[in-house]
Amino acid sequence: MVRIPFIAVVLVLLQGVAWCSPVRDSLAMFESGATGPEASAADRVRGGAGEISRFQILPEVWRAYSKSKDYTNPQVAWTVARRILDDRISDFQKATGRPPKPVELYLLWNKPGHFAAKGYSVRKVSSHYRLKAQRFENLFRYLEAKAAGPALEN
Repeated sequence: MVRIPFIAVVLVLLQGVAWCSPVRDSLAMFESGATGPEASAADRVRGGAGEISRFQILPEVWRAYSKSKDYTNPQVAWTVARRILDDRISDFQKATGRPPKPVELYLLWNKPGHFAAKGYSVRKVSSHYRLKAQRFENLFRYLEAKAAGPALEN
């Protein structure tokens, strides 16, 4: 089986490719239940703290990255989410000297302040957040394998 290393996925993320990124798919599915690139009810989901878009971004965070109010547009939402992730991944890499693993990526997305305060140590993160991040990683790994296609035989 050919596996795409996570760093390759992060590089793809940073280059802003089309809807084929396990990062993009996993975040959308995990945060709002979006199952494809097309607009859906998932784009209109509002979180308990007022989060918007299929990626469940706090409105004040969205406004820091975009002037657009097109929260329900999947492409606009991904552009905003990618900018947020780019900054958080950059901070993580400066602190750790390496790219994040999928479990860490979710913590950077969902609990960046808590994760940073714990020295970017997954073990030190609240068990509730750690379990969510591990579920995200499972989904990510499934979609990563699916994107890679069938295993190549020698």
